[in-house]
Amino acid sequence: MQDLGLTDLESRYMDEMQKIQQRMSEITAESDVNEKDVMVPLADVKETDTSIVVSMDLPGVDKKDVEISVTDDELRVSAKRQAETEIEEKGYHKHERSFARFERTVKMPVAVKGEEAKARLADGVLVVTLPKETVTSRKRITID
Repeated sequence: MQDLGLTDLESRYMDEMQKIQQRMSEITAESDVNEKDVMVPLADVKETDTSIVVSMDLPGVDKKDVEISVTDDELRVSAKRQAETEIEEKGYHKHERSFARFERTVKMPVAVKGEEAKARLADGVLVVTLPKETVTSRKRITID
């Protein structure tokens, strides 16, 4: 161990350090796989006088495979895309399948009325319109 520049005390823990390093590598590899399984769709958030409009890219997703939930300050969208094709060419079959999951959470810049939200999915783009909570009129206060 002196070849590595380690003292006797440090060399006693070398096996444990190697086990920890191996486990950290395994954990990193596992998390990389999980992150690759879920796609984060691109989103645009636009504020108008009366609502927040969120547009999100969900290519190839059917509306029955989309779940949307809203709280006062957050919009959460999760979706899955499944495609299966079967092609017969010159005496053999080709059967291909693909699967993708999408998840995205968007913080709302202002409070919204989740119960009045409306969503539309067309041409691979999800558009969610969320009416803003009404703000009571503001009164200007003058300083005496």
